[in-house]
Amino acid sequence: MRILVTGSSGRVGSAVARLLGSVHEVLGFDRVPGPETTVVGRVEDQAAVVRAMGGVDAVVHTASLHAPHVGLVSELEFRSVNVDGTRILLEEAARQGARRFIYTSTTSVYGHALVPVDRAVWVTESLEPRPRDIYDETKLAAETLCRAATESNAVTCTVLRMSRCFPEVDYLMVLYRLYRSVDLDDVARAHQLALDLESVQFEVFNVSASSPFKLEDCTALWKDAASVIRSYFPAIEAIFSARGWRLPQSIDRVYVIDEAARRLGFQPRINFAEMLGEAGKNLHA
Repeated sequence: MRILVTGSSGRVGSAVARLLGSVHEVLGFDRVPGPETTVVGRVEDQAAVVRAMGGVDAVVHTASLHAPHVGLVSELEFRSVNVDGTRILLEEAARQGARRFIYTSTTSVYGHALVPVDRAVWVTESLEPRPRDIYDETKLAAETLCRAATESNAVTCTVLRMSRCFPEVDYLMVLYRLYRSVDLDDVARAHQLALDLESVQFEVFNVSASSPFKLEDCTALWKDAASVIRSYFPAIEAIFSARGWRLPQSIDRVYVIDEAARRLGFQPRINFAEMLGEAGKNLHA
């Protein structure tokens, strides 16, 4: 299969391009050069997209302006890149017969819906997004374009709403893997699985690490998260203390990946225990 991966010089796009390139012919497309980028151009430049799309069977669209750009980049540019760029790619994919389209979105689109009232928010794909800023708005608008393209039978789109996937201090990297982050290699695998999915309908999947928590934990997670974590991992306090870390008193959300597991066969490999290395093997001691 010949696949166009946009954003191939970025963190996520390059990981996706490397993985897909091991089994497919991949064309990397980005506005800046990079090891995985074969065509330099901008997604909002229709002529550049037309040149890049020739002979392509599928598109994996990771290119985007992101949350750190909010306040630094104009709202007009956000809409140009994130919305117009997606529209151009969808239209050209349909014109040239690239029937499969994977769009890399974000759990950030849930926005204000992630704010708890009296319990942690149980975040499934059925939670209604409530965008907070131009980043959320434009990513959700791009999802809407993908839905419309699928419903018009132009292409078949799958949207992956990925959670946090960037380097942070060790404590947060480990802690967030319980409920709101994902490993980069797992993100790449999710894209591969989505590409292989035989589907004729528009589908949206949360992509995050596997959380140990259950729906019935949500009230306690918001009020006394430490006790919930201890109930699942009796040895966790000693492990955290040895690193100078404290258990959190409150957790505000849990990203749920049941649909990705069921429909894609997505099983993340780097979860909370794996983040702790050798200590993770003794969590239940």
